[in-house]
Amino acid sequence: MIINTGTTFAYKCSSCGTFQFNNISLFEIPQKEEIVFTCRCKGSSLVIKKESPSTFRTVIPCMGCGTNHTYLMSVKEFIAQEIYIFNCPNTGMKQCFMGSDQIVREKIDNLEREYDELINMFGYDNYFNNTQVMFDSLNIIHDIAERGNLFCECGNDDIELLLLSDKIYLRCNLCPGNKIIYASSNEHLKVNLLIKKIMLLDEEQPVDLKPMEPFIIKRDGRFL
Repeated sequence: MIINTGTTFAYKCSSCGTFQFNNISLFEIPQKEEIVFTCRCKGSSLVIKKESPSTFRTVIPCMGCGTNHTYLMSVKEFIAQEIYIFNCPNTGMKQCFMGSDQIVREKIDNLEREYDELINMFGYDNYFNNTQVMFDSLNIIHDIAERGNLFCECGNDDIELLLLSDKIYLRCNLCPGNKIIYASSNEHLKVNLLIKKIMLLDEEQPVDLKPMEPFIIKRDGRFL
């Protein structure tokens, strides 16, 4: 039997409200006294502390009640289930998921679709396939633009941004240059987080342009 020693911790940041995904191997825990995963907003951290060679303590910041919750687990429990869900003991809110990367991301995709039904932002809460992934991807693009790493192959950096239900369409205002950034699942977000530079190319990508009002990339603040 093949045992997958890799697992993913995904917790909902108590500061910015987004899910933070972190991968870890079973072999890392016994070798380190403490492992800290910090959200990219720097507002919260998930901490794994070794209690013994076979047990570890996980401290998770809670979006539901604003405190930290501590869970003691054995390595056996760590590998026994495809997915392990940590609930806030005070509110019942699902605050952290642990398991195989694909299953964790699928579970959170389903959860965020449920959240989308409760969101009433900008008047298009039901427009996006995954509202949170879309907004996170917008902020990633904004940060790239802030660093001067969003431009067209023609040299222009005046880029128009259009929001579709499952993707972000970037197009140059001087030439046919364009770029599609997919943003409908946590797998897409995983890919988008690795992007450091975006260059638009004249690839003539066909796209059904039925977006909301177009956004222009701004340099004075985030989209959210």
